[in-house]
Amino acid sequence: MRNDAHDELDDIPSLTATRERPYPEPELEPLHKPADSSLAPERVRKKRRSANVAPLWIMIVLLCGALLALGWWGKGQIERLEAQLVATQDSFARISEDAAGRLQDISGKMVATESNVTTEGEALKLRIKQLEGQVLELLEQQRALATQQQSLVGRQGNQDQRLQEQAGRVETVAGELSKQQAATATLTQSLEGLSSEQSRLNTAVNGLKGSLDGLDKVPARIDGIDKEIAALKRQSDPAQAISRLEQDILILRSELDNRPAPAPGVKTAEFDTFRAQMTRSFNTLQSQIANLQEQIDRR
Repeated sequence: MRNDAHDELDDIPSLTATRERPYPEPELEPLHKPADSSLAPERVRKKRRSANVAPLWIMIVLLCGALLALGWWGKGQIERLEAQLVATQDSFARISEDAAGRLQDISGKMVATESNVTTEGEALKLRIKQLEGQVLELLEQQRALATQQQSLVGRQGNQDQRLQEQAGRVETVAGELSKQQAATATLTQSLEGLSSEQSRLNTAVNGLKGSLDGLDKVPARIDGIDKEIAALKRQSDPAQAISRLEQDILILRSELDNRPAPAPGVKTAEFDTFRAQMTRSFNTLQSQIANLQEQIDRR
């Protein structure tokens, strides 16, 4: 193994950029010296000086020309920049004036807009208040309508009950009307039989006119009863006519019952038959009228 501690470190190359040894001198050829160098050394020196100074003067002249050209160019640039600066200042002045005018216009418009906005805001607030009032009125109207609707619902329920009651009453009246129509039909049949009997009674009365002077008024009474019966058929409420007809029948019956007996020798068989038929007819008619009156009273 190597032992680095005992190595010899005498020849270690340097790592710096400088050289330890100088460069060797260059080998130059000797200059050719002229033969008459010793004769005119000053002339050679003058020529060398003149040859060395000429480029310097040329450089100085060129530099002076360049400086003059640069000065002239710089002056032109300065004048141009001054003109541009003046134009820029003028344009800035015009722009500032335009901007000031525009700012004034904008400020005027802003003031007008603010006033319009303020006016519109006040109008909008007033409109909002009006709308709020209208909304409150609509709410009150809606509440009133709801109350009216509830009352109408209650009334409708009451009306439904009343309609049901009226429907029951109408059905009852219809049944009574059908019964009354049946009774009227029966009465009509009885009246038709009475009319036929009346015709026969008229014939019998005409046969008894010679013997019974007091029976002349019976046909007239019977005609009146016929007319009243016809009128009774045409009437819708025959209560008064029925009562009057009952009174006439009772009067006629009492007259027939209270009629004095005929003189002896007079044939009364036909009269008795007539009186019995009339009595039966009057009884039947009276019972029918009573039934009709009861039905009318029940209705």
